[in-house]
Amino acid sequence: MLRILLTKYWVLAHLLVLASTLCFAPALSAGFGLWAAASLLLMALCLPPVLRGESFWLARTRAAHALRDDVVTWAGLLAVLYVGVGLLNGPRTLVYVSELRRWLWSSPKLPFLPSSVEPAEGVAFWVGLLCALACAVTIRAVLPRGQRLFALVGLGLLTGLLTVLGGGIAVATGGAPAFAWLGGRFDVSVLWTLMFCVCLGIAGEEFLEDRTRTCAWALGGAFLNEAGLFAFGTPAFVGVAVVLGVVWLAFAAFATRASGRGRRLLWNSVLMLPVLFGAGVGLALVPGAALAREGVTAESLSAAWQAFAAQWPFRAGLALEVFGANPMLGAGPEGFAHNARFYVSGSLGWSLWKSGGAWVPCDFLRLLAERGMVGALLLLLPGFALIGRCLMRWTEFRQDRRHRYSLRYVFVLAGSVVGVLAALVASFFGTPLHTPAVLCAFVIVCACMGGWMPRPR
Repeated sequence: MLRILLTKYWVLAHLLVLASTLCFAPALSAGFGLWAAASLLLMALCLPPVLRGESFWLARTRAAHALRDDVVTWAGLLAVLYVGVGLLNGPRTLVYVSELRRWLWSSPKLPFLPSSVEPAEGVAFWVGLLCALACAVTIRAVLPRGQRLFALVGLGLLTGLLTVLGGGIAVATGGAPAFAWLGGRFDVSVLWTLMFCVCLGIAGEEFLEDRTRTCAWALGGAFLNEAGLFAFGTPAFVGVAVVLGVVWLAFAAFATRASGRGRRLLWNSVLMLPVLFGAGVGLALVPGAALAREGVTAESLSAAWQAFAAQWPFRAGLALEVFGANPMLGAGPEGFAHNARFYVSGSLGWSLWKSGGAWVPCDFLRLLAERGMVGALLLLLPGFALIGRCLMRWTEFRQDRRHRYSLRYVFVLAGSVVGVLAALVASFFGTPLHTPAVLCAFVIVCACMGGWMPRPR
């Protein structure tokens, strides 16, 4: 048993422990990030899963070659180094220049490299990026398809446990949890929505594949994530969960009919009840849900939309101003918060700034403002490599007429695509991908998607 654990599931267990630490740790240090990423990659090289028909030494050689030849490995290394150099090239202080009669930030130690005003403020994002990319290259190079499925189910259960943790905080404090260590309600709602979609896709596929145990675990993850959404999620994501739940109920009826199993009413109940109970638990039974939804009326939603419609273009303009001051290297981590106030003018502008604080309107605008064009390109390159592989395989599947393709795990792919698209759309209205736990889950799902694409028979 110990030999099976060490040679088959050790890397998977290590990956899930790393992801759970990012989800539940309130503070992350640079030392933890280096240790976690290095230990995961070391386990992937030394104790990779042994596939059928190969020896342990052949498995190690396969893992080493796959890690070396993967473009995500080298693109991720460049991204991590760029962000790390920015943390080391600081801090910078405000200096009053009498000739210009204005306050300016002092020059960094190395003027031609990225820098930071306060390096400690960017450590969490660097740790999240480092751990997420370590998980991505490990998944692509080492984990077989079956273990990728277990990784997604385990991640769905871990993020679902945030609901239990949130309920415990609400009971202890007598109020609604803020999930501050995860960026707030908006960011944790993105995380729940992503894993809710993935778990539903896995549950549907495993039901049709007649793997009831994995289907049950996936339904459990969907139940917990949906309960979190309905209890503590923002109203927009609750609406998304309602639409997804209705689609799932229709799909469950189709799946039970297509499976041809007896006692159709029983299987309909097995697939539908967890989703229905998840919504019910979130709305009625989780402590603090009433407080989280307090004041959510048509008038309050209208006022919130008007405030957002005024704040988004105002802050987008500020982000572009910060980006224009240093378009190549950016203003460094939390650069928007440190620099945007220098570009605020007029009483209306100051009232909008004071009412919204240092809120950034968009992940991509924040990336440009803080990392510049060079950093944005280096940070987006691993993501393009992850998603681009899936797009290339899909294009090959659509254009190839010489081979027959296997569409196995198509529902896992569908759930993953819907979750990834939901996270990308949300990133235009906030900065969830700058939160370590959300970034790690997003990258893990993107890394696993390549295994569900149609393949030649």
